[in-house]
Amino acid sequence: MNAFIDNIIGVIASPARTVAKAMEQKRWQAALVLVLLVTAVCTFITFPVTKTEQAKFIRDSEMAEKLSDDQLADLDKFTPVQRASGAAFSAVFAALVLVVGSFFVYLFFKVGGAEGLYVNYFSGVAQASVLDMVLGGILKSTLVMLKKTMLVHTGLTMFFPGMDFRSLSFITLSQFDFFSLWYLVALALGIAVFAKISPKKSITIAVLYFLFKSLILVALSFFSMKMMGM
Repeated sequence: MNAFIDNIIGVIASPARTVAKAMEQKRWQAALVLVLLVTAVCTFITFPVTKTEQAKFIRDSEMAEKLSDDQLADLDKFTPVQRASGAAFSAVFAALVLVVGSFFVYLFFKVGGAEGLYVNYFSGVAQASVLDMVLGGILKSTLVMLKKTMLVHTGLTMFFPGMDFRSLSFITLSQFDFFSLWYLVALALGIAVFAKISPKKSITIAVLYFLFKSLILVALSFFSMKMMGM
């Protein structure tokens, strides 16, 4: 238990050493459990707010024309089972994000000449994810409950309060979340120590990965909103 707490403190205070150690020891289980548990709890707590706001977005979109009056009226209603299912689904989705994200991190660094196996990089990603998916997730969930809206900002979008969340500019700026950038830097520094490459090279590879990931997410978010008529 003490080692677990030390790792959480370590990824904040000395991310390079902590992430590198997790990669060397292929230690990912505790970090993964923490990420999934926090994700599920945060989703469960914020579910009423997000459900209500999602219903409002649908009612204001072109999708509303395809739904009956009864369906529109029931959009923000949910049962305890649906709330628990939503929390469980968010945990499963978070696990999938970690698995796929780790693969691309591994791919980019292998192409860049770094050593290591996929499990090493998965361990590093899981450990570094404590910064954005745990600390960031807790802060964002707290803001959601305080403000009663799912549109909370912990990145560049906070400097543009009047920007439409459906715009391409907003979606692009939302990729530059401070917790996500903190995670990326911690991961890059940890990989540099583990793979014995220069921090500059590691950060450069991490930035290329970040740009690739952001391009995919921006495209998916923008076109999915267009398809939904939002």
